[in-house]
Amino acid sequence: MTRKKEIDKDRVLDAAEAVILESGGRNFTLDAVAERAGISKGGLVYSFATKDGLIHAALEREIARFQEAVCRRLGSGPTGPVELVLAHIEEALDEDDASTQMAAFLVTALVHAPDMLGPVRNLYHALLDPLRSEHGGVAEVRHALLAVEGIFLLRGLGFAEVSSDELKSVLLHARKVVLAALDRPA
Repeated sequence: MTRKKEIDKDRVLDAAEAVILESGGRNFTLDAVAERAGISKGGLVYSFATKDGLIHAALEREIARFQEAVCRRLGSGPTGPVELVLAHIEEALDEDDASTQMAAFLVTALVHAPDMLGPVRNLYHALLDPLRSEHGGVAEVRHALLAVEGIFLLRGLGFAEVSSDELKSVLLHARKVVLAALDRPA
């Protein structure tokens, strides 16, 4: 009796990301991902039953990758919510445009499936909830983070044309606001 060949889910997710990056998401189909991964569509559907399921898995992986990068920036010392926002913004500054566009595509592709947006909601709760204060510096940090994430979503949804330079300018301004709240030089 032969054993069924296992589908490497990471290979499929790599293929999904490649399809998104190559086409900006315009050609993101199960057929395109299966072809890119070198597997049959049936094999793909065995691992990811729906396109939404595949997008959800890719989104979870992207969020985990980004959060791991933020954690590396933070190191092992004590971290407050403002330091976390600073690391988040600094990591966003270092992201290449393709990664930013892919992350935006993944988030926006699931807007129609609110039950699948749990990882995104958890990320934003962790970042924003500790900043619910009317006190000057903390409120400014929250506003800066909202501006950063707002421009990310506006750009990702295609609601506003935002150049890479304009995005970087907003990120640098937000970084300056956060550094001021931490009483550190910009």
